[in-house]
Amino acid sequence: MDALSDLLKTIQLSAKIYACRAVGGPWNMQVHYRPQGIFHTVVQGQCYLREGGSDNLVLLQTGDGVAFPTGGAHWISDSPGSQDLGAENVVKVMGDDGLLLLKTGEITVSAPDSGPWGNASRMAAPADGDSPGNDQVTILLSGTLSYDSSLNHPFLESLPCFIQASSKSTADLHRHNVLTNLLIEESFGSYPGKRLMVDHLAEVLFVQLLRVHMRKMKQSSGYMAALSDPHIGVALNLIHTETDQKWTVEALSRASAMGRTAFTQKFVDMVGDTPKSYLTNTRLMQAKAKLKNTHDSMLSIAESAGYASEAAFGKAIKQHFNTTPGELRKK
Repeated sequence: MDALSDLLKTIQLSAKIYACRAVGGPWNMQVHYRPQGIFHTVVQGQCYLREGGSDNLVLLQTGDGVAFPTGGAHWISDSPGSQDLGAENVVKVMGDDGLLLLKTGEITVSAPDSGPWGNASRMAAPADGDSPGNDQVTILLSGTLSYDSSLNHPFLESLPCFIQASSKSTADLHRHNVLTNLLIEESFGSYPGKRLMVDHLAEVLFVQLLRVHMRKMKQSSGYMAALSDPHIGVALNLIHTETDQKWTVEALSRASAMGRTAFTQKFVDMVGDTPKSYLTNTRLMQAKAKLKNTHDSMLSIAESAGYASEAAFGKAIKQHFNTTPGELRKK
């Protein structure tokens, strides 16, 4: 398991997907509040997006995706002129009280488990009664993200407010098409395990947006850049895949093909923490997850985190998470 995979597992990333179908125009969809993340990917047609507090418009076409990993108000419309339309209705999204959508125009938002989405041909064609001149259809797959934001980790602190990922390369566009087609097929059908499949595919779709963003980043510092760095990225992967072999700063610097002093300095510059402190924090986060999600003995969890006694382990957990191992296990 690489560093990003382990981190997404540790923060308990989960996603729910919704289909947004807009017919004709003018129309406008406003996302005013979301406590954590939300993302959109264009399956058909095109639309314009504006972030809260900005006058700049972003044209989104089929294959393009955007994400607001930490939430954030934004507007999506059929044309630049529709951005200023006043909201006429509140869109009720079943099972997600944290998502507030306002709309103007003919927009439907539905979840796979709130009733049938219809079928693929209906999603991509005008609904019965649409006028002949009002047959332009835009389809978005919109996902809401949830994760444990209480964790103090540089990954969460470095999550960008806004991600734009255009699937211009052949490989990216192929992945986007495969994922969205599979999402639509699963959501339209009545397959066993449908909800689990759809939600996990939504998580994969977000990770793909994150990958494209990381690959196109221009900055050379920060945690996101560290994950892809040829030296520090190696160290992060080793730390997050640590098993019985306990890494030291010296061993990590050798594996990263750097001297210890240069390695430590670069690690601090990019990650914002020393290698030793990051090692400790990662082991304790993984121990916390084991306490909550496994039946492993307290001693075995303590030893896997590098502590020789339950007392020392308990003290470290209390200091790090302001709770005790016993309280974490009860949860």
